[in-house]
Amino acid sequence: MHSRKLHALIAVALFFVAATVFAALSGQPVAMGHVMLWSVVGVGSYTVLSQLFGFDPRRTRLAPGAPAYMRYVDRWELRLGQTTLTMLGGVVVAAQLFDPEHFVTAVVSGTLSAWTYFAFRLYVGGYRVPAAARTGNP
Repeated sequence: MHSRKLHALIAVALFFVAATVFAALSGQPVAMGHVMLWSVVGVGSYTVLSQLFGFDPRRTRLAPGAPAYMRYVDRWELRLGQTTLTMLGGVVVAAQLFDPEHFVTAVVSGTLSAWTYFAFRLYVGGYRVPAAARTGNP
């Protein structure tokens, strides 16, 4: 189960269900249309930025014989950090420009749905490193 599109759709649906449960339990009105819109924006931007920054186990700029800790730092600390911070900044700017009256809903929905995508994809094995990438063999 390595389909980014399927994982993205499932993550948006999971976050929408979580927002619905939150609205029901808290008794607070939640603009569900905005939740859905910004969830799609958050997950979409996260997947695009993941590709842009190379957060993909099949792509690395490290030498084939690099130690495992260097691969960890390169992938999980540097690339994931770049992806997350850029996505957060983009969602904040877009929410302020295009939906300032629902700013908090936009930022929370965009960021938490992206993290839902990341967690779901990690859980189902979408970030597993193929043996060739682990060993540096083509």
